[in-house]
Amino acid sequence: MLKKLGGNIVIYGTTNGIKSLVPFVMLPILTAYLSVKDYGVLSLIESSILFVTPFVMLNINGAINVEYFKKSDKKEFALYITNALILTVIAFIVVSIVIYLFSDYLSNLLNLDSIWIKILPIFAFLRVVPLVVLIIYQASSKPISYAKFSIAQTILDFSISFYLVVLLSYGLVGRLLGAYGSFLLFSILGLYILYKNNYVVSKIVLKYSRDILSFGVPLIAHSIGGIILALSDRYFLSYYIGNSSVGLYSVAYQASAVMLLISTSVNQAWSPMFYKLLQNRDFSKANKMIHLLFALFIITAISVYFIEPILYKYLIDAKFYNSKVFLLWLLLGFLFQSLYFLYTNYLFFYKKTKLLSFVTISGAVLNLILNYILIKIYGAVGVAYATAITWFLYFLTVYFVSKFIQKSYDV
Repeated sequence: MLKKLGGNIVIYGTTNGIKSLVPFVMLPILTAYLSVKDYGVLSLIESSILFVTPFVMLNINGAINVEYFKKSDKKEFALYITNALILTVIAFIVVSIVIYLFSDYLSNLLNLDSIWIKILPIFAFLRVVPLVVLIIYQASSKPISYAKFSIAQTILDFSISFYLVVLLSYGLVGRLLGAYGSFLLFSILGLYILYKNNYVVSKIVLKYSRDILSFGVPLIAHSIGGIILALSDRYFLSYYIGNSSVGLYSVAYQASAVMLLISTSVNQAWSPMFYKLLQNRDFSKANKMIHLLFALFIITAISVYFIEPILYKYLIDAKFYNSKVFLLWLLLGFLFQSLYFLYTNYLFFYKKTKLLSFVTISGAVLNLILNYILIKIYGAVGVAYATAITWFLYFLTVYFVSKFIQKSYDV
């Protein structure tokens, strides 16, 4: 198992590393071609897209990932996927109408032009099909196919973005068109792949729709809670200090996200194996592997801390050097988030999504309170303190909840 896990981690890690080359390679480009304020606006737009995405996607990716291991009949699984995609179309229409009706209010609230507000659902919807394709590849243990699809999209993303930002000087518009132009083309390709592999059928089964909604709707609260935790800091900075501080914070966030890149790659390789172990009730081996990965994440965080000065020296324009004040606290937050991933897999497998949502929303509310208090006391760096504290409490809570779940099923 260790050999297979190690091989898959290398593939997923390499793939995610190449995917992350876009934001990392774009980092010196964007910091050179965009003002600090424009970089902050770009960050706010991307943050808003992530906020809208769970309402459009309905977390069908998580439902599909778990259901893959519970449906041996491919036709039944294809029905499940088809129903999931239809639900996202319906959700996209509803969300688009709601956002259009409140676009002026949201524009004033978020300090963004209304045109960006109105097209947020489109950006979110373009993420659906590529993610479903990648989830199927991941669940079916096809890391090579996962890598080919993901890397090809990454290359297209970078190529379009570079052309529009550097050669045509389109600024933040060019970056968004590059990213979501590639999503559009790979949505078309993804639909072809799903159809070719008989994952798309012309039938609706209400029981699957109910199961998908039962799994996914509670996770909307979970996703929104996670997004609030990840992104509310930018809104606090924008409101209390200004969009220039958002630009500085976003650069530090991107630099520290090396930790999250590594832990996400590990979890992508590990979660299918973990689900199989739980399906076979091999709890002892599952726990041993989790302890090993726990130690790996701590070592990784320490290593990332020592390489970040190199990232600043070679990748980041000098006008963003003041962002270093956020680095350590954001890195600690990413470490606790990585450890949190290890134990949320239990809740996903046993479909304890309502419980997970309650934990996440509670933590998000706490994070909002901490952001408000700490930014008043410590200034901009207060939001980084709030992030680290909240993820630490998240990790502790999910750790003890997962231990309770293990005892319930280990009989």
